[in-house]
Amino acid sequence: MGRLSNPRKGVEALVSQGSVGSAQPRHAPREATKPSPSDVKRPSSEEKGRLSNPVQRRLSAVEIGALTELYQGGLSIREIAFRCDVHRTTVIHHLNKQGVSRRRAIRKLCDDQVNKAAELYASGLSLAKVAIAFGVHEATLTREFRAVSVPIRPRKGWTT
Repeated sequence: MGRLSNPRKGVEALVSQGSVGSAQPRHAPREATKPSPSDVKRPSSEEKGRLSNPVQRRLSAVEIGALTELYQGGLSIREIAFRCDVHRTTVIHHLNKQGVSRRRAIRKLCDDQVNKAAELYASGLSLAKVAIAFGVHEATLTREFRAVSVPIRPRKGWTT
């Protein structure tokens, strides 16, 4: 077993038996330890390939078309990936290949709200309290402040 391997059940069973206290001599001939061809389990089509690289499934033209329609219908990339049983980067790849323009995240605060939040922050309120007042996460408020060049104060007790 390799250091980063994911052993199959048969290998796990062998490992759990262990070699400590084994009745077989340490220096037994190799032929004696080999399993017979009838004992060897052939891997299924899903088990073939490297263990760290799962079997990939190619999407048909119909599936790619459906994926595109789902996105244009308003579903998120994450939801489509879950429904189609593929990775989200696969969805993005196919959307790009089809020439579908991607939706961007909607801003949580408009410019007026950012200006009001900046005034509250400049008056001495903490970033966390201003974020709560506007119903957004601190990271969102920080991103909006940086976009309009509002300096962010260091946290109390933190030295830079």
